[in-house]
Amino acid sequence: MQVAHIDVFSVKVPLGGQKIGFFSEPKYFEPSWIPGFRQSEMRMYVLKLTTDTGISGYSAMPAMGTERFGLGNMLGSYLFGINPLDTKLINQRIQEFSYIGMRNGWVEAAFWDIIGKVQQKPLYAVLGGSGGSVYPYASTGSTYDHSQQKIREIVKDRQDKGFRGIKLRVKSTDLNKMLDFVGAAREAAGPEMSIMVDANQGWPVDIVDETPKWTLDFALQFAKGLEQYNIKWLEEPLNKGNFAGLAELTQNTTTPIAGGEMNSTWPEFKVLFEKKCLRVFQPDAILVGGTYAGGISVTKWIIDEVKRRNAAGEKITFSPHTWTTGIGFAVGLQLVGLLNPEERSLLEYPLEGFWEPKMWASFIKNDIVTPKADGKLTIPDTPGLGIEINDAILRKFGKRIYHGDKFSIGLFTLLDRGWKQTMYLKQKKEEQLLRTAQAKFEIPSPPF
Repeated sequence: MQVAHIDVFSVKVPLGGQKIGFFSEPKYFEPSWIPGFRQSEMRMYVLKLTTDTGISGYSAMPAMGTERFGLGNMLGSYLFGINPLDTKLINQRIQEFSYIGMRNGWVEAAFWDIIGKVQQKPLYAVLGGSGGSVYPYASTGSTYDHSQQKIREIVKDRQDKGFRGIKLRVKSTDLNKMLDFVGAAREAAGPEMSIMVDANQGWPVDIVDETPKWTLDFALQFAKGLEQYNIKWLEEPLNKGNFAGLAELTQNTTTPIAGGEMNSTWPEFKVLFEKKCLRVFQPDAILVGGTYAGGISVTKWIIDEVKRRNAAGEKITFSPHTWTTGIGFAVGLQLVGLLNPEERSLLEYPLEGFWEPKMWASFIKNDIVTPKADGKLTIPDTPGLGIEINDAILRKFGKRIYHGDKFSIGLFTLLDRGWKQTMYLKQKKEEQLLRTAQAKFEIPSPPF
């Protein structure tokens, strides 16, 4: 078995569900992680890998513009002919992508989708989990200018919808304004509802307005001010690379500190564990990794380490970040299934204005996002990522920007390298494919 077809799609799904005219006013929300930006579409790249046996696997990566339009030719050269069960070579390829300037740990999910389908198991079972279900929490995306009236209304709405938790967004240098905002949410929620607070300081973006960046002293004042409200965690109060600051913050407040949604490497996460920087680990398997291994591999290692440390007496939590696309949410849902039911935290469920499940999961045919009567989400037990792709949605809102197969990749190489180089590379490629064809599947472990 080998990868025989590689397709990349650029997709833009309008938040209102319909394409609008050039001069029309789009529906949008204002994401706290990009101050001043109005997000009116879910933009993404969708990767489809198809084997010579007809099995397809999918992944998706959030997009801003055309930054990955040239990715296809690289994927074709690096991934064509690979045995999807050869996890060591897949992670090696993902590492090689980063040598030429781009993290692409997200592509690994398409291989795991195939692996699950080959084994006729959902991803959680392939990786040794038990599946089941998990309670979601409603994740807001805007600060609402820290309006106490607005957050009271939203908290009440989310409670009425059956959510057991809600995540607020804050972004300011006005300490009291933010604390009063959280206080209003707690008053509206009562003592039983879980409240999480996300400062979005982990990876600041200044492309429109400047992000107010916090110092350790300011973050500590805020964390200690939150102690009275009994929140579940404070997320990303400092830059994701400020290991010393995160460790000091964790040691000096009873407010649990969360983060890790976009750290790049397994060695980074080892430092976060060893320095006790975080009490809640939130890797996003679409966004983490990409310089050493794929996002799912890295997240699996994080889960294993969380379980190992908890067994030794620590009290830390795995709760994945899922705010990317419907495929990213599906991956996070599967990875929660690696934990025993009693170890599971609430799972992030993006819900902000027009950014709602019928939009961010619109290209998924089967319903993976509707909670059951008891408020829980079922972790799909169908093979792979547990999703069926709606090709009609991809055609309506996207376009295929790359198709790679034996003919097109060979022709590209011929035109790019010339006849003699192409023949030489063809021979070398055939030798490599003989080796990968013989590879046996194994769950990756560091170092791979």
